[in-house]
Amino acid sequence: MAINRPLRPHVKAQRPAPRAPAARASTNSARSRKTWHRERRRGAIAAVAAAFVLAGSISVYAVHSQMTKATERARALALHAAALKTGAALGSGSVLFVPEYGNKCRRRWLDNATGTLRDGDDIHCDDAVGWNATVPTREHKVGRRMDAIRSGFQSRGGNTME
Repeated sequence: MAINRPLRPHVKAQRPAPRAPAARASTNSARSRKTWHRERRRGAIAAVAAAFVLAGSISVYAVHSQMTKATERARALALHAAALKTGAALGSGSVLFVPEYGNKCRRRWLDNATGTLRDGDDIHCDDAVGWNATVPTREHKVGRRMDAIRSGFQSRGGNTME
């Protein structure tokens, strides 16, 4: 007895020959390629459209913010101009001293920055004052009004004016 012999003799198996691809399989792969290209094109178009929408939104926001800032700058400039105009008007003013009797008022100019009074001229009271009082009371006396003006500057500057 031989030790190396197989129990059964070896049979060579025959495999079927590979089939040629069917016509249907080739149309499916062609369709899938066309579909893939179509979907890729649609994706690219969607990406470009999204980019345009995003860029448009950003530009609209930028224009809006610039217009808002320009409006705020114009408003601030107008307020600044009004403040300068008012400040110039409030920088100095006239004080009208009404006499107890008569119709000649004395005008003095007051500098608000320093608190100094300069002599002005005598004017007709009816032209300068729009009142209908017949007799001025004691409250309109010159000394009392000067004291009121001085006390305003004393409280601001801290020094006394004599």
